Parts: sequence; C-alpha cells; structure tokens
Amino acid sequence: MEKLFSLGERLQQLRAERNISQRDLARMAGLSPNSISLIERNETSPSVATLQSLASALNVRMSYFFEQETPSSVLHIKSGSRPKIDSEGVIIEGMGKTLPNQELEPFSITLEPKAGSGGERQVVHTGHEFVYCLQGKIEYVIDGKVYLLETGDVLIFEAMLPHLWRNPFDVEAKFILVLQTPNASREPVQRHFSSHPSVNHIG
Repeated sequence: MEKLFSLGERLQQLRAERNISQRDLARMAGLSPNSISLIERNETSPSVATLQSLASALNVRMSYFFEQETPSSVLHIKSGSRPKIDSEGVIIEGMGKTLPNQELEPFSITLEPKAGSGGERQVVHTGHEFVYCLQGKIEYVIDGKVYLLETGDVLIFEAMLPHLWRNPFDVEAKFILVLQTPNASREPVQRHFSSHPSVNHIG
C-alpha cells in the first residue's frame, strides 16, 4: 500500500536531522512553538508564507516538503498523484521532484476567492519566478506594483524583488508557479552526505 504524503513527518524528520528543537525552529522561522507542533502532527496545514519561512529557516527549497521519491533522470507525474497541501483556501501541488542539476521547481496553485500567499507578507529569494495563469484572475504584487494576470497571461520576474500573490476576486483561480534557483548542481553534496537526503535540497 502506498504511503500517504505527510508534510508534518517531513518537517519532523528534517528538524531531527538538524538537531533543532521545535522552540528553536519556531524562533528561526518567526513562528510560535505551538504552530510547529500542530504542523508536525498534521493537525494544521501551513500557509504559503509559513511554508516559505520554514524552508528559509531550514535552508532548503520549498519543494523539499513535497518530494517523495529518489531523484531520477526523467519525471513522469500522473494526474492525481501529485503531493498536495490544502490550507486556508490555497491548494499547492508539487509538480516536480529534484532531477540532477535541476534549477526549476514547478507547482500548481489553486486559489479560492479572497485567498492568497499569506496576507500582506512578502517573500524574497534568489533566482527567477515564472507564473502562468490557467483559470480566473490573480494579482501579483512585486516591489509595490500590482500586476493583474488573467487566463493565459504570463509573468516572469527577478525573485529578489519583494512579492506576494492573491485572488481578491469572487471566482476560483489556478496558476502554474515555477521557481528557478541558479547553480543547482548537488553532485558533490550528494556524494558526501548520502545518509542525509535533505542536504540535497539546500538552496
């Protein structure tokens, strides 16, 4: 029987591997210890902003929390088999596990009306971001400027600019989000730390 995807278990394993307490992780990520405990027990799903904070605090890519299998040279992900997080009107689906030297991390995002990436909290990271609106309309706020994306629209920008995304409208929206991180080669790390798989995802 296939094992169910568990973000809480992923977080707990990574924290244990790094020998970090829940309280220390909470301080590093700007969250409460209770929030970390609830996430690890799968009693709550983190928002996108919370997930980004956890990834930054643990120095891993956000896709680490979604990846389930050993990396290969070809990814063929069947519909309905993607790991998924559903929280506060936002559904995040991981669309690609790490390939050797992979710089792209694709996600499928579904936003219910009035949902977004986590209030007005903006994120900043290295590389670039690619967005393709599949359905409905979304707003991206980048460095203080609002960009409206409608079905079929594309947005590409430097991810060092502060940004957030939201659906302030009355209909569901869907989009593809691709995060690009430069210099993603991990071969030396993989060879040195084969017993610590999370190190492969350090950004």
